[in-house]
Amino acid sequence: MMQQQDSASRAAYSITVQELARRIEENGAGGIPPELRTDAHLICNTPAAIDFNSPGAQGFGVKRAGLSIPGSIMLLVSPGCCGRNTAALSGSGHYGERFAYLALDEAGIVTGSHLQRIPEAVCAFVASRRERPSVVMVCLTCADALLGTDMERVCRKAEAAAGVPVRPCYMYALTRESQRPPMQAVRETIYGLLQPRQKWARQANLLGFFTPVARDSELFSLLEKAGIRRAAELARCQTYEEFASLAAANFNLVLSDEAMGAALALEKRLGIPAIRLRRLYETAKIAKQYQALAHILGSAPESFAAAEAREQAEQAADAFCQQYGRETVLAIGSRLNANPFELALALAKRGLEVREIFAVPSAADAFYLRELARCSPATRIYSLLEPTMLCYREDRAVTLALGADACLCHPHAKHVTWNDEEQPFGYQAVRALFERMAAAMRDDDDDNDIDTADKEAAESSDELPVRESSHTVSTLPRLSLALPPFAPDTAGAAAVLYPLGGMTVIVDAGGCAGNICGFDEPRWQEEAAPSAVFSAGLRDMDAIMGRDANLVAKIREAAAELTVSFVGLVSTPVPAIIATDFRALCRMVEKETFLPAIAVRTDGTRLYDRGASAAYDALVQKFAAPIPLAAPRTELGVLGLTPLDFSRAESASLRALLGGEEADTAGTPVRFFDRLDDFREAARLKELLVVSPTGLKAARRLQRQWNIPIRTELPPAFIHEAFSAVLSRLAALLQDGQPREVLIVHQQILANGLRLAICQRFPALPAAAVAVGSFFALDRALQRKGDLHFRGEQDFHAYLQAHPDAIVIGDALLTRAVPKPFGGTLLDLPHFALSGRKAPMHPSRTLEYAKNSISN
Repeated sequence: MMQQQDSASRAAYSITVQELARRIEENGAGGIPPELRTDAHLICNTPAAIDFNSPGAQGFGVKRAGLSIPGSIMLLVSPGCCGRNTAALSGSGHYGERFAYLALDEAGIVTGSHLQRIPEAVCAFVASRRERPSVVMVCLTCADALLGTDMERVCRKAEAAAGVPVRPCYMYALTRESQRPPMQAVRETIYGLLQPRQKWARQANLLGFFTPVARDSELFSLLEKAGIRRAAELARCQTYEEFASLAAANFNLVLSDEAMGAALALEKRLGIPAIRLRRLYETAKIAKQYQALAHILGSAPESFAAAEAREQAEQAADAFCQQYGRETVLAIGSRLNANPFELALALAKRGLEVREIFAVPSAADAFYLRELARCSPATRIYSLLEPTMLCYREDRAVTLALGADACLCHPHAKHVTWNDEEQPFGYQAVRALFERMAAAMRDDDDDNDIDTADKEAAESSDELPVRESSHTVSTLPRLSLALPPFAPDTAGAAAVLYPLGGMTVIVDAGGCAGNICGFDEPRWQEEAAPSAVFSAGLRDMDAIMGRDANLVAKIREAAAELTVSFVGLVSTPVPAIIATDFRALCRMVEKETFLPAIAVRTDGTRLYDRGASAAYDALVQKFAAPIPLAAPRTELGVLGLTPLDFSRAESASLRALLGGEEADTAGTPVRFFDRLDDFREAARLKELLVVSPTGLKAARRLQRQWNIPIRTELPPAFIHEAFSAVLSRLAALLQDGQPREVLIVHQQILANGLRLAICQRFPALPAAAVAVGSFFALDRALQRKGDLHFRGEQDFHAYLQAHPDAIVIGDALLTRAVPKPFGGTLLDLPHFALSGRKAPMHPSRTLEYAKNSISN
């Protein structure tokens, strides 16, 4: 076994600004150490870093950006794992109402048959809308990137069929670090819709952000002095005509580097010149930038002085430094409305101490690093994406954290997240930042400046007004208009591996890991210690060339820095498409790390129960050790208890009922298979209790090998305690004595337990009137006549059409797929695997995780 030190004695990698500046000065970009390069190591997944892999978890990813066009809708063509976290956008400007999903299966990917269905799916989506959409964005993922799909041609065919503009939108995480990364490409697609118009000399466009520039920014008044009557922004366009009028601009002000490609394309195609402006926090540099803009626009320099705005900024900065300068020790993150290195330099020049910067530098930051090395040489730079960040310990000397990620790393400091959607700019940004910093330092609340809207929403009522929320349901197979994708097999596999003390490597480009950690894993906010979950960070050439040796080297280097007991590889669509040999990959990993390795062969096209089942089975095969025939068997094993099926409260209730980690009332120790030793000692079990179908495959293997009896049920006492509210609501509905049909939609074993409780409590209700339905696998041995497997929203919708007065006990998300009209009732029975409703939508702002995991 490889010798490893306790991770508590290790430290996260960091480098001083002085040393990094020296290296870049001598070697250019090659001087940036591999620990600060995202292509040189596994990508660490924590809430603080989640929006690197999953930009939609905070701010704008490709999907939300593609819907910034007024009146647009989006068809996501992908395996289910790619669209899972789209449910998180439902409450953000009603984005969730504007998505449809064409799910890819293995056969469709292999044969390319899904391409033939796209025009038909677009037509069905357009026909389902009350108002005709302005444009249909067809969002593609890494699957089509690897297949080399000509989406321009497919979209032209769809446009001819649907009669509305159809454009491709590339969510290719594989190309994140290419010359045309996804967020640049989506901007080019959006502005590529603009058609030539007569120019209006008094209009300018602000390009760069998908949310508006703050209205109190002096930039607007300066443009007005230059004769500009309309400073137009995509984010402020309310109609498609307003968006189309952007083509009339005299010039574009480009406020973000990611928009520069789109601006150059507009300059070439529509003759709109581009002027680059940067968001800066050093007031002297802001003044120089405005003077340069005045020169370009032919305005008098004095008219662009913005003296009043600058004076307000200087006063706010001076007031903060005078009152709090001596006690302020700063940590600056990269998830904020600033370049972290430029911001650090601006603050250091005002005499403030910058202790830490959490950001990945590039050669373009060399100037800021060189200047920062002169005035703050001891500032240390960390990359939140580097594996050793799992060993990071909070520096309690830091008193103020700037940026959502820095706030997570410093839960005991004061906080200014500074990532509001309204974009600060110019002197206004400087003034507003220092005012927020001062407010944070005055405030004694530990959670100051944390957006309370990001905390978990209040639970909905048990009974829901289904008539008000139903959607149009698709008639085409694999097209979903009402329900977003459910938890995929990759999430199920990761859920099983999460608590076992191993290194989980999601073999993907980044998006799959982001979906898992940012949406489908609630324990990021609940556990006392983070799990070692990584993305392989694959890029296009890794996939094309099959660079397995590079991946193994990254795993070896990460394993050498951490205390882990095994390596678990979780496959995704990319390795599935290129037919990665995971058996060989596991052998290579074991040889290089001296750690046992397993692979869970998921592909992102199936649902969570398949992935969790495969993970349990792989762990049993790898780690279950034989025992002597005469060895005593005294323990109970519980398989299938994952957060995708059971909420935290439900899991705690079941553990308490069964005795938890101590002996139960009969003196029988209980193993919940949430520790690796539980798998190693599995052969010693006297009985297995399977509480969800995810544990059946592994349980039956143990039964065959070691003759361990199996029970597939939940204790009746647990059902009555955990779901008493649902049973009470049902009693109220049945008190009139009228015959009603009841459909329970959940995982099969829990639904069976609830059915048994209902039949016992309401003996007058015929047993045949209570059916179990599931979107997930139904085991035949546990299935009764009349039980239903729903292959999609169409099957569920059809059942309710045939049973218009049924009582449905299921997740509130299903409200979207009920028919109109519907005379029945939906009782809310949350199922995380369906809706993901139990986890906060933005874990990268959840401080409870940080307080429990990285604090001393």
